[in-house]
Amino acid sequence: MEINLRTLQAASRLDVKMLGYHLKRVLRNVLARQFPNAYARRLERLSTRVPAIASRATEATGTAVAFVSRFYRDEYLDDMDDVARGHFTFFGQSVDFGSIGAIDWHHTIAVEKDLHLWRMKLAHLGFICPMLVSGTVTHHHAVEAILARFNASSSFAVSGCFSSYWFPYSASHRILSVLSGYLVARQERTLAPSLVAAIEAFLRRDVAFVLDTIEHELKNNHVERNLAALCLYYSHAEEVPTSIAARLNHDVHRIILDCVLEDGLLSERSAMYQGLTVMALRVFRDTLFLAATTRKVARERLALAEHAWAVMSHPDGEIALFNDSWFGEVPPVGALMEPTSLQPLEVLRHAGYARLQDESCFALFDAGAIGPYWNPGHGHADFLAVEIDLHGRRFIVDPGTYQYSTGERRRFERSAASHNGPGWHEVEPVEYSGCFKVGRMSKAQLTECGPVAGGHRVSGALHLTHGTADRSVMLRNGCLHVSDRWHGDLPRPRTNLLISADWHVVSREGNHLQFAQDGILVDLVIRKGHVADLRASSWASRYLQDRQGWLITLEPGDTAELDWDVSSPVPAPIRTKEQHDVVRSP
Repeated sequence: MEINLRTLQAASRLDVKMLGYHLKRVLRNVLARQFPNAYARRLERLSTRVPAIASRATEATGTAVAFVSRFYRDEYLDDMDDVARGHFTFFGQSVDFGSIGAIDWHHTIAVEKDLHLWRMKLAHLGFICPMLVSGTVTHHHAVEAILARFNASSSFAVSGCFSSYWFPYSASHRILSVLSGYLVARQERTLAPSLVAAIEAFLRRDVAFVLDTIEHELKNNHVERNLAALCLYYSHAEEVPTSIAARLNHDVHRIILDCVLEDGLLSERSAMYQGLTVMALRVFRDTLFLAATTRKVARERLALAEHAWAVMSHPDGEIALFNDSWFGEVPPVGALMEPTSLQPLEVLRHAGYARLQDESCFALFDAGAIGPYWNPGHGHADFLAVEIDLHGRRFIVDPGTYQYSTGERRRFERSAASHNGPGWHEVEPVEYSGCFKVGRMSKAQLTECGPVAGGHRVSGALHLTHGTADRSVMLRNGCLHVSDRWHGDLPRPRTNLLISADWHVVSREGNHLQFAQDGILVDLVIRKGHVADLRASSWASRYLQDRQGWLITLEPGDTAELDWDVSSPVPAPIRTKEQHDVVRSP
């Protein structure tokens, strides 16, 4: 009953169009599985209507192609030899099929349950891009064999095919990867006629499939990816049918306005998906058959989106981990673009993020919504949470996203209890169901952002039915001061801090803890309140890969006030071997 209620709450936020597309998708999935051969023939008929790729690319669209190809080349360049013999590694999990002819597109790995992202990643075919661009003749033969294997064994009759290898999101990545690699390779080298024919036929079928199954029921980054793939293909097609151009123009214009906020961050508020938004906006900007007004909107939001992506990146070059995010899914912003000039205080007001930085300390503060009202499936209850770095090294961390599969780990990582915003024991402001459904929702909001003597301060608040929590974060003279306050009738206020175990606990004296890493010292001092617990925990900066951490629970006194500071001596002194940890690493 509880799950059904949450499902109904999630469904109630869909508009009529999204609901209609959802019902259409359900019907298609049922009929296609019952009549897989009929559906395959229908897809083949649709693919004959997709125009062939033109012999030459234009200069403008060539810029977008080069940018898109970097997303796949950078990730898979070192994997080409393994792939050519049927060995694949995604998310640190390796599977050796023995040969390309034995690839199983239905393969699942033990650690995943109901959401098989490893299998979806395999179906993205991202590894084909570097094989085409940088590979040898052997790699090109392997590409032909992979495409042939996919054609022969990606059956519509298999349960789950439409949520993995025949998922429109997966097909969109295939188009982006294979097409960008093919176009770059075609300009730089001679490709065998059989390879050209195999690639172009494969792309036409995927384009027909995505055109027929754009994910309007999910909206968000899914539709963005669908449209980016279609725009990239038709930008290089021999012709663009008027009806297709009009349809794509309408959908692209709508998705930009709906899903890219006015400060440039995508409405799902994920730094990982932000990188893919930048890719899509680059494609839209350079798609010449789109209307001038649509390309203008894309160009304007792109400039803001690139800046927002930089704001959401840490000094180490990697992204923030708020909401569903992990390292490695997209290249670091610095690998694709020139460094962006950022101020000591950067605020994304529409998204609800604020970034503070000085010579030694960095903090990113989350005081926004969980995500878009209609589909916040990638959102976590990280209200008023902070990520804090010292000397370019992550200190207080977000728990990250270990996996999407339904289960205790997924539920906990999305919970307020796993994040460091001021909250309450056993009180959750958001209700979840399954991998992505969200029932009851809440949101935080920025209340103050601006300079103070010697630094800057940002504040935010979270309002629940029976209580309010607010947090103020001030960076001044190299020290980060955090003030948490609680109001109302909710009992047992608390703040949980998750600290990367790369930092060792070297001393603990009452409410003063000191950490060290490679000779760098960091002081965590609780000015008001007390340390209630310190224990080993874990977090994830990469999908399906655990990292160790320290979980510190802080509690306020009777006044419901908690003040804590984070600082580090500059320059950081070098500790001797005689100064041992007082708490062993987990």
